[in-house]
This record gives sequence, C-alpha cells and structure tokens, in this order.
Amino acid sequence: MDISVIKSENVTTTGGITIGQPDAPLTSIEFINAACPYCRKWFLKSEETMTEAVKAGRLKRIIKPFDKDKEDLQLGNLAHTYLPFDQPEIVLQTLSFLFTHQKTWRNDLTPDEFKKYIDQNLKLTPQDNAENLAAIIAEADRANIKFVPTIIIGDHIFDESIDMTDLSQLLK
Repeated sequence: MDISVIKSENVTTTGGITIGQPDAPLTSIEFINAACPYCRKWFLKSEETMTEAVKAGRLKRIIKPFDKDKEDLQLGNLAHTYLPFDQPEIVLQTLSFLFTHQKTWRNDLTPDEFKKYIDQNLKLTPQDNAENLAAIIAEADRANIKFVPTIIIGDHIFDESIDMTDLSQLLK
C-alpha cells in the first residue's frame, strides 16, 4: 500500500463506530470491509492488543465500515448494513464473528443466504445506517484511501502487515 497518497488530514474522528473512552490519548481510525481477507487478518491479529489498549483507557478506536465496489467484497457491504453504529460492543462482537467465520460465508453464500446467515447466527436486522456508510465512502474518497484495511494511529498509516510489536509500541 502506497501511504504517500493518503491525505490523512481529510480523515476525521466523526462517523464510524467509536469504541473506548472519548478522551483516550490515542485514536485509531480503521477503514475495513467485513468480507476482506486482509481486514480479517488485521482484525483477528490485532484484536487482543487493541482491546487491551481500549480497556486500559489508552486507545479510542473508530471503526469505519468501508463499502467497496469490488465484487468479492459485496457481502461485506451487505454486512455493514446490519451494524448498529450506536452499539459498539455489538459491532465488535459481530465483526469478530464475521471475521472468524469469514471462510464459511465469503465465497459460498448468495446475498439472500447471507442475510439468513446473519439473522440465524447474529440475530441482527438491517439498520438505518445508509447515511453513515455513504459519509465513510465520501471521507475515504477525500482522503484518497483506496484499500482496506487502512489504519491510522496518529501520524502512522498502515495495513494488516504491521508487526504486533510495532503496534504495541504505537499504543503505549
């Protein structure tokens, strides 16, 4: 990922799903798609480290579900419509479940089958968050963010390939 083209000054802390204390000294902004295998790698690999930093009050996470046009990310876009933006713990549990089980649904289910999958496994219904999702797309466009995952912590911009030791250092 060429981070030199990203205009981080156009990334805001508004919108998305906020997890953690509003006054935490560090903020991560995470552009992700639920169907992206690289986002899966990031989320599952960093989950413990990020959760620990949030619980310690050092980190506020802002997860921005980023709808993409790519064909194999369409079920991720559909999953985003089920995320209750005002219930961050439910969103974290949902993303954890979807990423953990991504290999069982990503390539094998139709959109209608995926809706049933979400209903049966997560008991979620579609949310009225189209405006939020559109704002995230517009923000990513202004910031020239093209790829998922894109994670920003302070002046650091990275993707799923960050070493966990480096991430831990950023979160101190």
